[in-house]
Amino acid sequence: MAERNVRSRVVKGLRSLHGFAVENVCLPGTPDVNYAGGWIELKWLAAWPARESTPVKLPHYTQQQRVFAMKRDRAGEKCWFLLNVERSNDWLLLDGVEAAALIGTATKSDLMAAAVVHWNSGAAMERGIAKHLRQ
Repeated sequence: MAERNVRSRVVKGLRSLHGFAVENVCLPGTPDVNYAGGWIELKWLAAWPARESTPVKLPHYTQQQRVFAMKRDRAGEKCWFLLNVERSNDWLLLDGVEAAALIGTATKSDLMAAAVVHWNSGAAMERGIAKHLRQ
């Protein structure tokens, strides 16, 4: 499942919060989804690293995306980071600022521990994401 499909599932799960996909070339770093309450940066990984000690690297997670999350957080708006790992069907929702600090240096177990919520399927994520973000 490519990131485009992840975006479609997330937007579907956020209908009740007016979620929509964002394509913005005017402001580099803008997250992939906006909803009534904040932003979500989406990332997709085919599989977890083979070794438990290997940091999870996401080359397409840019410095501009990290900075966006930190600036919006300081301004009082919520930013999230949602990672889908396809082969294991893991969906991890992390605080955007925490993800900005962890991605690239944290291991799978570090990210699992930092996740605000972990879903074991895309269907479970679709059913639960809006409810979680309302809290």
